[in-house]
Amino acid sequence: MVPAFYNDLALTETEAWALLARGAVDRKSPYHLMQLASLAQDTLGDAEPRLRTVVLRGVARAERRLRFHTDVRSPKVAELAACPRVQALFYDPGHKIQLRLKATAAPASETVRAEAWEKTGRLGRVCYAVTAAPSAPQPGPAAAFADEADPAVFQPMILTVTALDWLYLAGDGHRRAAFTYGPAGDLTAASWLVP
Repeated sequence: MVPAFYNDLALTETEAWALLARGAVDRKSPYHLMQLASLAQDTLGDAEPRLRTVVLRGVARAERRLRFHTDVRSPKVAELAACPRVQALFYDPGHKIQLRLKATAAPASETVRAEAWEKTGRLGRVCYAVTAAPSAPQPGPAAAFADEADPAVFQPMILTVTALDWLYLAGDGHRRAAFTYGPAGDLTAASWLVP
């Protein structure tokens, strides 16, 4: 059965953001885990791509913003401060939908940080009880933990989406579309692309 968005550009964009919103609240959604690519300086000072998986924790659809959480001591925080342009990738193998997003990363406001920390459960907080910085060398496989999580190292990051590339793989013919957003999240361009 052909989905309603199949030949409708506006419904395609609506579906993309609905999938992202669901991914932020549903652990079983394929859109809950986001592949995040950024650039960092290697030891020689050359730009080097970095890719990691982060958990999608929030979506502000009207503003076209995504949120994930990290440890402020993580190398990615400094990398994103130095070069905030990123790309995010989501793929649902069951429905064969890929979303690629261009975005700008920035630390969340103190208000958002405090609210997100309050909503982070006990198991989520364990990640912020690690005594050493993420990526630091250690003598064995197990990391050392403090007795309590440290909210000072908890850092939500906000991705302001500037472009979304949609790809739907279908037996009746693939569909690909591109959407561009202004600084306030307003849709500035939308078009079909050759898949």
